[in-house]
Amino acid sequence: MAARRGPRQPDPDLDWPLGSSPIRLDPYFEQYQRLVSNPFLALAALVPWFAAMRYAFQIKNGLSILFLAAALGAIGWLLQFHCRDCGATGALFRWRRHACELALARQRTQTHRRFRGPNPVTQTVLWGLVVLVMGFLASIVLLL
Repeated sequence: MAARRGPRQPDPDLDWPLGSSPIRLDPYFEQYQRLVSNPFLALAALVPWFAAMRYAFQIKNGLSILFLAAALGAIGWLLQFHCRDCGATGALFRWRRHACELALARQRTQTHRRFRGPNPVTQTVLWGLVVLVMGFLASIVLLL
């Protein structure tokens, strides 16, 4: 004889609590977030990548060059953001979906950040420009 199952009990890990609705983010939710770009892990991976690419061109190994070109795309996944409210760190490609309690509280009370700097993607581009300028200046100093 098969055992009878009672009414389904909600799973606290998977189901929404009864009486609550999913979180709805404002279309301009970034004005409530306090995120900082963190490109240093990707930068640390670019240093050996440049060395390996230079070596592959020196020995004229086409397969290594193709592999390293594909690996350059994977280095992009090492770009990160850091939340100044909750301390969380995540992939830069997911920064728009980060919704911590303090940012949600700012959304509920409609209080915007005091200083609205650039978003994490723009910060990463600016970091890249700073690194390029510093590398250019270092190469000029080394050539003197």
